[in-house]
Amino acid sequence: MDEIKFQQRAIDLAKESIGLVSPRPGVGAVIVSEGKIISEGKTRQSPLPHAEAEAIKKINGDLSKATLYCTLEPHNFNSHDISCTEMIIKSGIKKVSCPKIDTNPKVKGNGFKQLEKEGIEIITSWGDYQKKQIDELYEAYDFKIKNLRPRIAAKFAMTLDGKISTSNNESKWITSKESRNKVHEIRNRCDAIITGINTIISDDSKLTARLNNKHTGKPKYRVVLDNNSKLNNTHEIYKNEDAGKVIWFTSKDVNPTHIPSHITHVNSKNIKISPLEVIDFLTELGCYEILLESGGSVLGSFFDEKLVDKVYAFIAPSIFGGISASSPVEGKGIQNITDRIKLSNLSVERIKEDILIIGNID
Repeated sequence: MDEIKFQQRAIDLAKESIGLVSPRPGVGAVIVSEGKIISEGKTRQSPLPHAEAEAIKKINGDLSKATLYCTLEPHNFNSHDISCTEMIIKSGIKKVSCPKIDTNPKVKGNGFKQLEKEGIEIITSWGDYQKKQIDELYEAYDFKIKNLRPRIAAKFAMTLDGKISTSNNESKWITSKESRNKVHEIRNRCDAIITGINTIISDDSKLTARLNNKHTGKPKYRVVLDNNSKLNNTHEIYKNEDAGKVIWFTSKDVNPTHIPSHITHVNSKNIKISPLEVIDFLTELGCYEILLESGGSVLGSFFDEKLVDKVYAFIAPSIFGGISASSPVEGKGIQNITDRIKLSNLSVERIKEDILIIGNID
């Protein structure tokens, strides 16, 4: 069905933007006339156009018989250019298909109302699978508007006996290649990834998203927590300037020199970096979705502060054993079973021989 095809194309364009354009929400838009896509757009980083504006600006001519498909309600307020609703009205488009009201208080239905007032038909009914994707696309966006901070997800891979490395600190690889590919899909929709310096030292991780062996340019920010300034030019994340921005947190008394241009150094206000100050910093940058990919110490500190909202747990059918082998979540933990952290809205996925459990923390 063509309607589904047009809806899906708009979603695919939005997925390309999400993780790159915060504090803007990622949006995809296509313009259809006589059963064919004649233009398309996606949200770009400010001050470039929004998705709807980009699609409209590419077209010269009569659009009175065209339909605009977009993934999020068009904004009715001005930023760097005229509002998306004004541009739609001036274009002559008479039909807009969009399933999602923007929960931003500045919009929240007012974009649709303005268009309807000008005689533009609004269609909100999309395919079930497409609507499900839309809900997933904007979960973190809606979360931030409601909670005034980004949604934070913790990802870890462990054995059946709950180990993330051997007693000799070997961790490559616990899970299958297919599971690791899934991790890149998760990274690809995040604005920032946070890790600790010990993970950088042991894995030399780039913290980038790669799909089909190609770097997607995401996430927008890679964050390293490093109290004692151990990060240096032997690490990929330090020396590879083409992989994106790095935010390097250290203790308050550490002042490294000769920092590469892609790295922003931030001194903690404390002797030891606080999870809350890191999240406050990323909130100010406009992030919506943050992924924690680190060892048990960093993950434990975020769990202790009740700063984890979602969990991706990859479980491999193997056993390491060893009293000194690390576990995924350390920190202070809980004293009483009644205080255990419970997951809701669970999904369980089989990935080759591994199992992925995804759940929310209320």
